[in-house]
Amino acid sequence: MKKPKKSKRPKRDAVSPFRDKIWDLFRSHAEGLDGADVVLALRQAGEEIWAVGIDDVYSAMPHQDDEPLGNAFDITWLTVVCIKLQEIKEGKRPTTRIRGPKAA
Repeated sequence: MKKPKKSKRPKRDAVSPFRDKIWDLFRSHAEGLDGADVVLALRQAGEEIWAVGIDDVYSAMPHQDDEPLGNAFDITWLTVVCIKLQEIKEGKRPTTRIRGPKAA
């Protein structure tokens, strides 16, 4: 009995087009905002990711260079940033949770 031929075409990546759509959504939500607002959204998203421990989970994984794993982290992070940008457009100011050392 013959073995089925392996396809020479690369496996279809269904995640990258979705990730690209979220990047487009990011750009759309950032339009009309100034750089300080975008930085605030990025900072707050980073804090949200840190607060729930996603960054630790990603850092502890043995195969961080795997594209599917990277895509999952990107999609999570981008989704949180888009939510924060939308909140800023609606007039809600995200608050930062992490405070640096107080100045003397």
